[in-house]
Amino acid sequence: MKLKDIGEHEFIKRYIKNYVDIKLLDDVFIHEKRGYKVDGFKLSYTFPFMSLYDIGWKAISASTSDIIAKGVKPEFYLISLGLPPDFDVNKAEELIKGISDAIHYYGGRYIGGDLNDSDSSGWVDVFVEGEVLCDISNKDIDDGDLLVVGDYIGYTTNVFISYINNFNIQILPESLLKVKHPIVRKSLLFFMKKYCKFIKYSTDISDGLMVSLYKIIDNFDLGINITEIPIDKNVFNTLKLRLNLTELDILKYAGEEFLPLLIIDKNSPVKEMLNELQYLAFNPLIIGQVIHEKKAVIYKNTFIKNTGWDNFIGWY
Repeated sequence: MKLKDIGEHEFIKRYIKNYVDIKLLDDVFIHEKRGYKVDGFKLSYTFPFMSLYDIGWKAISASTSDIIAKGVKPEFYLISLGLPPDFDVNKAEELIKGISDAIHYYGGRYIGGDLNDSDSSGWVDVFVEGEVLCDISNKDIDDGDLLVVGDYIGYTTNVFISYINNFNIQILPESLLKVKHPIVRKSLLFFMKKYCKFIKYSTDISDGLMVSLYKIIDNFDLGINITEIPIDKNVFNTLKLRLNLTELDILKYAGEEFLPLLIIDKNSPVKEMLNELQYLAFNPLIIGQVIHEKKAVIYKNTFIKNTGWDNFIGWY
């Protein structure tokens, strides 16, 4: 059996969990008011319209999205690069400039890392550490607690689906920008610090909404009833018109949204919190609530399977 036969997520559950020294695997490790995150990808994970500067920026935004969504203020970044020996020096510097600019945009410090040779297209790994401003660990999640996503999704899906259709599908300008130069809203940290006592769990949805929802289900042994799939109307209409895709079809090709997904107390000042997020440039949506009797995602009384991006399988 090979990794491509079971996929990244299943390999983590079946094997990696047997060896790590903690019970709960999450995107960010929290310990004594510090948060730690590592993330990375191959340099070939790109599109023709992206420069190496864009790739460097995106690598930092991806790891920063995870750590900010956990209520951690990013402070220190270590970067490990693998580049082939014949890689152009000026292009390598362009990649590093994108990395450096993004780190400083998010208020962190680029303190070093590692440089290796690579026999492939190359890769970039990002380690980030920071201060916990809102500790959401060890909170009980109850029936009726609300799921809130930071904004509409689907923009990156627009690009991914166009890519697998030889770019014959229209890419909306906002979709292009979100893939080329994603920006994580640092203002979420202000919100999480202010309303920390009402936030029971948080993550980002970089691997796709369904992947993130099923991580919650696996970690906390609960179910989720979805009342709204927050796909942007323009994206949905574009893909439905050309390919006759449904909402669930679009979710399959999701990923790299870099948006927060929060579980908030059902007894919290919900309207006030949503208004605060709007003030901080989010467009928050309540997409469902927690249920405990069924350990799955349910939408319109139908069980929805886990679907999204896997590094060994691709979109599944």
